[in-house]
Amino acid sequence: MDSYVFNYIDFFSGCGGLSLGLGSAGWNGIFAIEINPMAFQTFKYNLIDDTSIRHHFDSWPEWLSKEPHSIEDVLEDTSIREHFLSLAGKVMLVAGGPPCQGFSVAGARNGKDPRNLLVFKQIEAIKLLKPPFVIVENVGGFEKKFVSRPSDGGPISVAEEALDELSKAGYSVGKVKINAADYGVPQVRHRVILFGISKELLPDVDAAELFTDTLATVAIEQRKELGLAVDRYVNVEEAVSDLAGNEVVSDPEFPDYKTCKYLDAESSYQKLMRKYVPSQEIPSSHRFNKHSQKIIDLITLAHKTQSPGRLSKDFLYENNCHSNKRYVLDTTIPSSTLTTAPDEFFHYKQPRIVTLREMARLQSFPDDFVFYGRYTLNGPARGIDVPRNAQIGNAIPPLVGRAFGKAIKEIYRKIQTNDPTLQQYIHQQISMFEIL
Repeated sequence: MDSYVFNYIDFFSGCGGLSLGLGSAGWNGIFAIEINPMAFQTFKYNLIDDTSIRHHFDSWPEWLSKEPHSIEDVLEDTSIREHFLSLAGKVMLVAGGPPCQGFSVAGARNGKDPRNLLVFKQIEAIKLLKPPFVIVENVGGFEKKFVSRPSDGGPISVAEEALDELSKAGYSVGKVKINAADYGVPQVRHRVILFGISKELLPDVDAAELFTDTLATVAIEQRKELGLAVDRYVNVEEAVSDLAGNEVVSDPEFPDYKTCKYLDAESSYQKLMRKYVPSQEIPSSHRFNKHSQKIIDLITLAHKTQSPGRLSKDFLYENNCHSNKRYVLDTTIPSSTLTTAPDEFFHYKQPRIVTLREMARLQSFPDDFVFYGRYTLNGPARGIDVPRNAQIGNAIPPLVGRAFGKAIKEIYRKIQTNDPTLQQYIHQQISMFEIL
């Protein structure tokens, strides 16, 4: 085990939220699998290319091209499967967040949605790679029972079936619920994590309890280390107030749109997000939507008459807004859970919806992280292409990924040093004969 380095493979990597976090925790990427060209372009520019300050995929294997791949195609390639087998014993962590649309309570929750099966493709890869640690991240609906399930049988959640498969593959595995705000993310974002430890590394351990307790310690340490408050969450004002400047200019990337110049960074969070763009005057991916007068009037009226937070159905319907899901950002608390739809969130001060850079801030993406692909998307390609708004909204917040990386490092340290605190998590195997 001493030969292991802190390296990982990221499946369903999206634009790179998890990998960005792991890299900032001192991990090295081996490779990442992402099917969508737009999301992979963002990932490649920020995390693979040597020109990026965030790159940490220095040993990308020659047998895998640096381009979009589906996990199905990779696993069906006999040559690549052989390479996976050759990596067994050389990869510390296999992680990923399979697409969540089939699980989300906001969607149709179809138990036969083919996207639900992708988590089992990830497990198939895990069986080949045999890493000591495994992470599978998803929305809360991941653990809710379906009327039908991906395999034959009665109602069962995909999470339960995945737990069973990982256990059969030789892992002590548990289900952990997290809130991104605990790790310095200015957003209340609840997710379910399947965390596994190889039984060859640590037999019969309560993986859920161990990971939960370690993350609780890391949450405080991380916020201290980053200069963030430890007695409360980072709020919306601390996250984005410097992005509400009054000096409106043409957007450098989209000249037909307006944006604004930065205000001075005041909070520790803003300074953290702008650490690597200290002299930049204009934020990227911060263009303002061209709103109709109807939308401007609606947001202005909400500012004047409504409390921050979710707007009531009555207010929205009375003012000809046919969606019942609109929020005015509350500056005093973290944002509610971001989706891929920026139009759900009205800015707390200006008569507009949030920009993509503001969404990225609420997800804890730093301002030097550049997004590529279409800006937003509607129409026939919606649900197929992954434009910037979807890349941001679907991502694992980087500060969550950082906490995962720190926690696994600490668990591995305890295993290597035979730390006595591990004993409380190890199942005691006492036979009936020993009791008698």
